[in-house]
Parts: sequence; C-alpha cells; structure tokens
Amino acid sequence: MWESIMTTGWKQILFCAIVAYVVWALVEKWIAFAKSRKNRRTFGEVDMMRVMERCREMFPIETVSFHGDLFQRGTRVRIVTTQENIIEGELVGMNRIQMVCIRTQTQIIAHQLNKIQDMRRI
Repeated sequence: MWESIMTTGWKQILFCAIVAYVVWALVEKWIAFAKSRKNRRTFGEVDMMRVMERCREMFPIETVSFHGDLFQRGTRVRIVTTQENIIEGELVGMNRIQMVCIRTQTQIIAHQLNKIQDMRRI
C-alpha cells in the first residue's frame, strides 16, 4: 500500500485534495441549511407563543361587552370599524383604556372600542 502511495504523482494528490475539500464543503453547507431551516420553523412557533403571552399581559380583561353582547377571550369575532374595515380573528382581550386586541391569521391588531361599529361572533 505504501508503494502505491509513493508512486502517485503530485497531480493525483492535488486532485484528491480538491475533491475531498469540495465534498467536505458540500456536507457543511447541507448541515447549515438543515439547521437554519429547523431554527426558522421553531423560531416562528416560539416567537408567536411569546407574543401571545405578552398580548394577554397587555390586554388582561377577558370579557368584552359591546352593545349588550358579551365576548370572551378566544372567541372568533368579525369587527367592522368606523372606517368600514373588516377584521376577522380571535379576541385576545381588552385593557383599561378601552383598547381591544384581535389576533388574525397574519397579524395582531389593537383597536379602540369606541371606533368599532359592529362586533359579531363568527
């Protein structure tokens, strides 16, 4: 075996080194890509849980009374604002300054209760 190594030329050794480096670099890139993909997925879930926890702290009142109807935290609602915007989502809560928090599929919205025209359960 030692004789076969000694008979190889410098071009073959250089070629083997280059191939080994390319294979190593591809494996490292693949591992980094897999880790970033996993981190991105778990970061979004953890981050949303932290944001929802913070929203519950900022909007501690669980029951919202609107025109005689009572809405509990977690209820799916459809809100029509005075500017005719429609917001559909889950009621997070209300705070002492009459701000209502609604979580939609893409965003979390805080809106003043006195600027809501209509609120209904979905």
